[in-house]
Amino acid sequence: MSQIPSSFDSEKRQYSPGEIADDILLSTVDGVGSLTAERLVERFGSAGEALRAPISELMRVEKVGENLARKIASARETVDVDAIVRFCEENGIDVLTPRDSRYPKRLLEIAKPPRILYVRGEIKPEDSRAISVVGTRAATPYGRVQTTRLVRKLVEAGFTIVSGLALGIDGYAHRAALDAHGRTIAVLGGGVARIYPREHEDLAARVMTSGALVSEYHPLTTPLSGNFPARNRIVSGLSIGTLVVESGKRGGSMITARCAAEQNRELYAVPGPVDSLVSQGCHELIRDGAILVESVEDILYSLPSYEIKPIILDELKREDDQFAEGTVGISERSVASITRPPKTPSKSKPKPKRAEKESEPEGSLLPEPSPLPEPKPLPPLNDLERRIVELVGDKVVSIDEIIRVVNLPASSVLGTITALEIKQVLKRLEGASVARK
Repeated sequence: MSQIPSSFDSEKRQYSPGEIADDILLSTVDGVGSLTAERLVERFGSAGEALRAPISELMRVEKVGENLARKIASARETVDVDAIVRFCEENGIDVLTPRDSRYPKRLLEIAKPPRILYVRGEIKPEDSRAISVVGTRAATPYGRVQTTRLVRKLVEAGFTIVSGLALGIDGYAHRAALDAHGRTIAVLGGGVARIYPREHEDLAARVMTSGALVSEYHPLTTPLSGNFPARNRIVSGLSIGTLVVESGKRGGSMITARCAAEQNRELYAVPGPVDSLVSQGCHELIRDGAILVESVEDILYSLPSYEIKPIILDELKREDDQFAEGTVGISERSVASITRPPKTPSKSKPKPKRAEKESEPEGSLLPEPSPLPEPKPLPPLNDLERRIVELVGDKVVSIDEIIRVVNLPASSVLGTITALEIKQVLKRLEGASVARK
């Protein structure tokens, strides 16, 4: 676990980007990661003092060679930190250090907490009760369904959903949280003003309205492949536990899972078909001790009760009756199903006989079909919105096809689709397509 230097033990408050310009500048030096920055601040007392230190003194810090020492000493001449500060202030980007009262407390518990955290949106105290949900970019229909189902239940239980804004499972996790009117945080491998992947620009905009985009990198940093493994420690670090839905044996999801284990956080995995390549990683995690998740109750019962909304626990207890005495977690209903004889129909109250149907064989236990739900009434729509809704109908339609048919600029069509999403009429799907909500 990281030990934050004494300079960060002062009374916490909110800091403006201008007040922590030296911290920002030090973080921009190529080669100064969170651990090196921590060593520099610990030795010199502050980022400003480290930037003013002589090269010979900088080289006394572990892992700081002559080349890096020269970069640190010349940082004020090579980087316009005032421009970065102005950019953040003009674009509503908060910059947090561990001494800021808004800095996520769970990140202070991990081995390498980011020394700088850029935030677009808002991190709230209730976000300390978070579950990260990660998985493959090549999500199958099974993975999409399970992600949506579990995330919605987690939101109902009061959890913030953390993920990485990637294609596949990450995107479905964010969308499911937003559709359930929950909070979600996206941790980026580049800057918070350089959205990646581009297909998720609209999703990133939605995340900012009910959560935050977060990164330890300069706001305009291009997302490089080497950034993502470091990003994953923040995904797991923000969370009580990490849920993996569909993952091969290698990849970012398995790195996040390893980070969660190293951070002593709970680790969960959803099993998949035994012959599914994108579930092999999940099966490996389960074999190695991750909690197998079939329903959200598997997650809730593994956590301390103070991490869960009490009403959710009460509802679960009602569903499962009470735990039978001496069984360590087995419900009375389950015990009764073995110890009590099967009930026989009462002679005084015969069970009504179901009407036979030509299509249903005698003795069938098929349930009666549920009536189809009434179509959801549409809110007031303008002509273009109505035209797009009629074009979509009950199908999945690509956005390119909509642009081609309506014969209008792409910007107008995309803006209208976003408006229809906000009105809960359409939902955007993977592959740049939409469907009725």
